[in-house]
Amino acid sequence: MTHPFSAADFFSLEAGECLDRLEALLNREEPPAGEDMLRAARALRGSALMAGQQPLARAAASLEAVTRAVREGTRDWDFAVREQVAEAIEEFRLLVRRIREGGEADPARAARLGAALESLAGGGSAEVGGRRGGRTELDAG
Repeated sequence: MTHPFSAADFFSLEAGECLDRLEALLNREEPPAGEDMLRAARALRGSALMAGQQPLARAAASLEAVTRAVREGTRDWDFAVREQVAEAIEEFRLLVRRIREGGEADPARAARLGAALESLAGGGSAEVGGRRGGRTELDAG
């Protein structure tokens, strides 16, 4: 018996759930709890890593950096940040949809997303040749 889900199907399902959680946190009246945002961003990164989607994992790591900066108070949670994170979630959805539909991840688009999020986090754009800060691998933890 074959498994009905391909790796891309499983990834898109899991990533979609992470993005749904992030979106639900954004849509609350009160600012989202930093720990909840961080947990959802970390789950998105882990899902991308497990699926071998390095460009998306790097972008998700940058989303983690934003949520960490907000949680630690180095970045205020204001309307502009909320809107940029909401736009990033939509961009993640487009990238995940492309993979689900049998396409490849768009590394350039994912790198731009990651650089924008890294800048939003206050780290500036550290993307160089598709790598952040000279690292060649992403740490799952």
